[in-house]
Amino acid sequence: MPMRFAVNVCNPKPPRSLCHLHQSLRAVVLRLTEALERQGWESEPLYRTALTSTGPPELFQALETDPAAVDFEQYELSVLADTLRGYLQDLPCTIIPAVVYSELVYTAQEIQSMEECGQQLKRILDSPSIPQANHQLLVHLTRHLSKVTQSEGAAQATPRLLAMAYSEAIFKHNHFSADVNPEHHVKILEALIMVGGLVEIQAAPDERKSHMFKITAGRITTSISERMLLSAKPGEWAYQQLQ
Repeated sequence: MPMRFAVNVCNPKPPRSLCHLHQSLRAVVLRLTEALERQGWESEPLYRTALTSTGPPELFQALETDPAAVDFEQYELSVLADTLRGYLQDLPCTIIPAVVYSELVYTAQEIQSMEECGQQLKRILDSPSIPQANHQLLVHLTRHLSKVTQSEGAAQATPRLLAMAYSEAIFKHNHFSADVNPEHHVKILEALIMVGGLVEIQAAPDERKSHMFKITAGRITTSISERMLLSAKPGEWAYQQLQ
């Protein structure tokens, strides 16, 4: 089912790691997570089974056309849960920007404490270099998943189970992800869920723009003092401080 997820006026078919998520996507994720948390939601299991359906085609079409007008009450919670996962799975662009991907993986590898790891991951993802649409989408998703873990009813699931359910959709388009142990992806999402998820931040457009990462000649150059460099050679990881 064709869906217009991203906009890039320079190249109609950009590399997945370079195309940008449209702002409207975070509204869709917000609407779906709000619908999943409607009255009585804690009494129904949401993420107990593997994803076998991506949701009704007509619901996808309605979400693309006008997410604010969708009547979610007509759908069972299990259907909405499948739709959320299917929606993220079908996004043509990366959800985790390439400029922070290597640092997230490095953090997951090096920090054993899940609490400490989660807090450090939040600091990385709260950087102004993260496109606003990506950050807001991650805010809505991780906060929802954190609420699921804190539920006292049948909806409750462990952070690890939820991380395993969503890690492929979150990381599948990252350029170097094929060379990384999938367990690191699961740990990143699990740690974020355990610390309550990301928090909405307000930043002026000029401020976010001034802190954007510069990517040149296969190197990632940032405006912060401590930076991680990911080798451009497939399968080879090199982390160092940039002077």
